[in-house]
Order: sequence, then C-alpha cells, then structure tokens
Amino acid sequence: MIRNILLAGASVIGLTAAAWAADTPVQEIDVEVDLTAIQNPEAAQIFTNLSDDLKNAIAARLAPDRLVDTGGSKIDINIDEVELSSTWANLADLSQSKLKGLVNISSDTDGLKFDNYTLTVAYPEATAFIPEGANPDTLTQDAGIYYTALINAFADQVVANLK
Repeated sequence: MIRNILLAGASVIGLTAAAWAADTPVQEIDVEVDLTAIQNPEAAQIFTNLSDDLKNAIAARLAPDRLVDTGGSKIDINIDEVELSSTWANLADLSQSKLKGLVNISSDTDGLKFDNYTLTVAYPEATAFIPEGANPDTLTQDAGIYYTALINAFADQVVANLK
C-alpha cells in the first residue's frame, strides 16, 4: 500500500516537472561544433552538419508557441569534438559510439531556468530512434539512419531536461 502511494506520488512529481518543462519558452538555440578539432577526416565529414541538424531537431521538439523572440530560455550546446574524434577512431563496433556535449540553459527573465550539465547519448539511447524496419545490427557508424537517430536522441534529452 505504501509502495503504491509512493509510486503514485513520484508519478505526479514527474508529470508536474514534465508539464513545467513543457511551458518553458525558448528564445535561442546555439550549437557549437569545431569541425577543425575533429582529427579524424571521416568523422569530420559525417558530422559536417551536426550543428544545424541538432539545432533543428531541438526546435522540432518544441511546440511552435514555445519558440519566442524574447523572454525565453537560451540553449547553448558545445559538442565535445575530441570525444567525436576518439569515439570514431577507437570504434570497434557501433555499440561503442556516442555523442557528448556540454549543455548550458540560461534565461534573462527567469532565474529558475538555469541549468548546466554534460549530456552523453550512446548507442542504446539512439536505437529507440532507428526507423521501424531498419536492422540496427547491420548499421555502420557512417549510416545516415544512425546519425539521425543519435541526433534525435540527444535533442530529446535536451528538451526533456528543460526546467
């Protein structure tokens, strides 16, 4: 009985936090990737549009009324280029791949909206975004399907963590 009450309370808290985040207006999304710092040429070529792709994926997850011109939160992401290079260079299999970046959320109008964390999205999180019918076992790190899945998993986590 107590366990059920605790679980119900945790669910309400989770729903409240999600509802609060759902109301967070976003004024700006900035993603920085220094492609010159990616030392592996194959990786640099795959991640050429990472900045725009991630920015667009985050914006797509926000309801249109949450994207505002002023008064909203600012999302700044700095992708760890060294991590991209080393993951690519040392990759023996796709399950070892990951996308890592520093996420900074700030607001000029709401002091409760600040957040700063390192987000790492790895293969297990990305597989949830692989289209139905695609075989995750046959994907390679340079597959467009996997790249998109990795971006979508990262974007989902950023939006889910908005305060």
